[in-house]
Amino acid sequence: MLTIRNLTYLQSGAPLLENSNLQIFANQHVGLVGKNGCGKSTLFRLIRGVIKPDSGEVSLQPGKTIAFVEQEIINSDQPAIEFVLDGDVELHQLEKILAQAGHDAVWFEAQQRYEVISGYTARARAAQLLNGLGFANHALEHPVSHFSGGWRMRLNLARALMHRADLLLLDEPTNHLDLEAILWLEQYLARYPGSLIVVSHDREFLNTCVNRIAHINNRQMDEYSGNYDDFERTRAERLMQHAQAFQQQQKKIAHMEDFVRRFRAKATKARQAQSRIKALERLARIAPAHVEDGHFELQIEAPERSPDVLLRVKDMSFGYDHQLLFQQVHLILQAGTRIALLGPNGAGKSTLIKLLAGEINPTSGILEWTPNIRIGYFAQHQLENLEGNATPLQHMIRLAPAQTELDLRKFLGRFGLGGDREDRPVVSFSGGEKSRLALALLAWQKPHLLLLDEPTNHLDLDMRDALTLALEAYTGAVVLVSHDRSLVRAVADELWLVADGKAQLLDGDLEDYKNWIEARRSSEVAELRSSLPKIQQKVSSRPNKKVLLSKQSKLEAALTAAQRELDEASRQLADPATYVNRSRDEIDQLNTIRATLEKKVNELEESWLELELAMEG
Repeated sequence: MLTIRNLTYLQSGAPLLENSNLQIFANQHVGLVGKNGCGKSTLFRLIRGVIKPDSGEVSLQPGKTIAFVEQEIINSDQPAIEFVLDGDVELHQLEKILAQAGHDAVWFEAQQRYEVISGYTARARAAQLLNGLGFANHALEHPVSHFSGGWRMRLNLARALMHRADLLLLDEPTNHLDLEAILWLEQYLARYPGSLIVVSHDREFLNTCVNRIAHINNRQMDEYSGNYDDFERTRAERLMQHAQAFQQQQKKIAHMEDFVRRFRAKATKARQAQSRIKALERLARIAPAHVEDGHFELQIEAPERSPDVLLRVKDMSFGYDHQLLFQQVHLILQAGTRIALLGPNGAGKSTLIKLLAGEINPTSGILEWTPNIRIGYFAQHQLENLEGNATPLQHMIRLAPAQTELDLRKFLGRFGLGGDREDRPVVSFSGGEKSRLALALLAWQKPHLLLLDEPTNHLDLDMRDALTLALEAYTGAVVLVSHDRSLVRAVADELWLVADGKAQLLDGDLEDYKNWIEARRSSEVAELRSSLPKIQQKVSSRPNKKVLLSKQSKLEAALTAAQRELDEASRQLADPATYVNRSRDEIDQLNTIRATLEKKVNELEESWLELELAMEG
């Protein structure tokens, strides 16, 4: 479907990508990974044709289409659901034809195509996309301009998902999502019927929704089968094998060169020496194994001594404009406590962190800090408060004027801010570099308590892993808000649920929280479906109920056939004889067939239900 051959792209005269190759086939889900700045977003622009390669080829199979998320934040009075529906360009064109009075051959052809692409249920599909991404049912008809920038980016994502494209490009799609929406999106993408290339620094997200990894490293692209964990394991094995082969060859070369050096001048050995010289010239040299620069070993230290209790919260409430966000919060935060706050977007997680940091005051109740404790507070808005014209070194000197410049430079280097970065103005920094500086400034203070609000935003996977290890080793207390499940699992001992006007201990783990989300979403979906008849109006000339019944009958037949095939595949996999009489490849293929059929049955059942709702409307 997509072929990238010998691609070279120059940035400021230097190669960003050089003689790179990649091939994407139909229905492959590919995770594109690599360090920040390696060229992932640039590759997307090359695939879309926005920019051209300096040499090589980027070609999409003729007739295939691409969907992507627009980065521009639209300001429009168009209702949210209409904005998303317009993502399906073909649907929009067909509806214009069907709205015409004359029923000529073009009209009937459009009606037939409309049926094929499930145009009857498009509005319900758009509503479900919006609901999955966190939009309340009552907000579907709100104008786009009503929403904040982050929510408009969700609208852009829903619009891209609405586009029935052959290839979907997603660049950090989880950046503006809470954990609830991420869980929905990864399941949606795992079932996505077309090809997918997704850039993400979320390990668990990639593990769920991709089956192949393309890794940009040293201006090249390497391909790996499996998910992100499989990639890390396979790459480590490749690097080890490569390093062993390099060492063996170096020993062989040293032995040959030593022979030449010792016997080149001796007449009796001259011929053998010349033979070894020619062999050395012909030898295909193995390059040393190259590991990307930027291996981080962060360290966040706590004070040697800490009071047993850091802060107390009793009967605390908080609200905006006489509307309570949460109330009657009770918490005694002790030294070494490690809490992760979970809950839907807008429920008050970041607000609770701000209260604990002392940035805002509670509406009522008691919030007391133990005197002289140091709090390290990290939040995204703080990145914008860094002085743009100052360098990282200047920031550190202001924080620690008594320290030597050499010590401060060494400290910044541990956060990936060594070399020329420590002397560059912050205004030129990427989001990831600003995050690293903010973390460095926080770590220098050796806080008793860390308050971290989405600390992994903008960080690549290497830096996320380094931060996770640093927080695991940190002996102080932590209160964390993060949609990075790997970080939450590694760092938190307690989970608190902030939702429905409360903030309280969750009795369970992340799986229990996932179950809570699914139960909550089931309730919302039921509410959405009950309102679908009201949402179904759009084009007055939509096909009549007879056509809908015909479509539903076809779906029922297809569903029966698919269920029969699924039952047979499941029966074979449950039969012990299968594992005796068939090869490993045949068993793997049978598992793939079953997974495909399960996906097909789920999709057919959903389509049938949507048609049923459409006919009720």
